[in-house]
Amino acid sequence: MQEEQSEFRHWDQLPPDVLGLIFTNLSLQELLTVIPPVCKSWSKAVTGPYCWQDIDLNEWSCRCQPHQLDRMLRMLVTRSSGSLRNLHVSGLLNDSIFSFITENAGSLQVLRLPHSKISDSIVEQTAQRLSTVTFLDLSYCRKIGAQAIEAIGKHCKLLVTLCRNMYFLDSAGKDEPEDEANAIAATMPRLKHLELGCHNISTECVLNIISSCPQLEHLDINSCLSVNRDRKFFKEKYPKLKIVGPHEEKMFKEFGNLEFTFIDHDFLYDDDFFQSMMDDVMEELAG
Repeated sequence: MQEEQSEFRHWDQLPPDVLGLIFTNLSLQELLTVIPPVCKSWSKAVTGPYCWQDIDLNEWSCRCQPHQLDRMLRMLVTRSSGSLRNLHVSGLLNDSIFSFITENAGSLQVLRLPHSKISDSIVEQTAQRLSTVTFLDLSYCRKIGAQAIEAIGKHCKLLVTLCRNMYFLDSAGKDEPEDEANAIAATMPRLKHLELGCHNISTECVLNIISSCPQLEHLDINSCLSVNRDRKFFKEKYPKLKIVGPHEEKMFKEFGNLEFTFIDHDFLYDDDFFQSMMDDVMEELAG
């Protein structure tokens, strides 16, 4: 009986990596505000890297104040201690926080940063730090263009998925609308999944991408209005390639969702539960 009992451990005696694996099933609020006060071993586990190899702040980032997002990201990425593998966050406000992320991207494989205000110059300066990334989402990042895409293609040789959807009005305002697509064709031959929704590109440009990316399995060209809309044309020419679009359905959906890019913080902060969480998180950040 004693031998059988000795095989079991109390929760506070479990190794940090085991606790971290268990804690990854909890919500962000629970990880930051519920677990730390329980006991020293749990607090140590949740402040270590094991809970922060995968960081999903997408929902939280759409509801918090900008300065809070910056502080939260820096805290959690620092906790990952270089083991960060997956990061999903919307609306980075500046180049500084993007640079910080890339400084800690030695193990990063999946990076999703839609709606972020990052520039061509910072992407060019830091793209070499993203060499392990296989999945990249830079959709609706209005300040970047072909220079950033080319830098990513040159340095991210493992990249197999690129999401670069745009809003129609942003795409229509570009001086050289096909430069990004041409940069993709020239530098990303290993792509298997590509999303270019609402880009102002021609059929010839799309064909150039397809011929330059022989491993391509999925191509989303929804609402690319200048592309040949005859689906039979693509099916006959590329029967093994799944092509979404170029019909306009997605464009109208995007216009319907435009309100989500303009966040009414006063309205969101009427949510008592969320405000309570923010108070707890800010206390944690200040500690």
